[in-house]
Amino acid sequence: MVVNPVGAVPIFDGQSPRTITGYARATIAAGDFVYASGATGVVSSGADSFATADILFATGASGGLFNGIAMNAAASGAPVTVATDGVFIVSANGTLLGGELVGCDGNHAVMPLGSKTMATYTSFEQIGRAITAGASGGYAIVQLRA
Repeated sequence: MVVNPVGAVPIFDGQSPRTITGYARATIAAGDFVYASGATGVVSSGADSFATADILFATGASGGLFNGIAMNAAASGAPVTVATDGVFIVSANGTLLGGELVGCDGNHAVMPLGSKTMATYTSFEQIGRAITAGASGGYAIVQLRA
């Protein structure tokens, strides 16, 4: 699957996308599906202990390892803003139906969860819901809820 060539494309506002900022562990392209992958014990109980550099993002998000969609390209060690909530145009891996639950397939695309058996469903967590239908290899509008 290919990342949307124009990057992350938010469709509706509704006070979204909701974003967080961290740093890239390796090069990230705009529109990549990412997950937080950092050291443990970097945050203590006080807000004064938090720094944006405490959150490190990596590509290759899949299954339950998904935090959002990169809103900008970032070199390794550079800041990256990640949308954790919003409505986006994304690549489809499998035929999607409007209203169907979707999961992250590991290739920067969403896959249908609504028609999966429970055994298959449990290995892929829901990351949102399709707003429009989409053909495999094409695009669909998806409401993201990381």
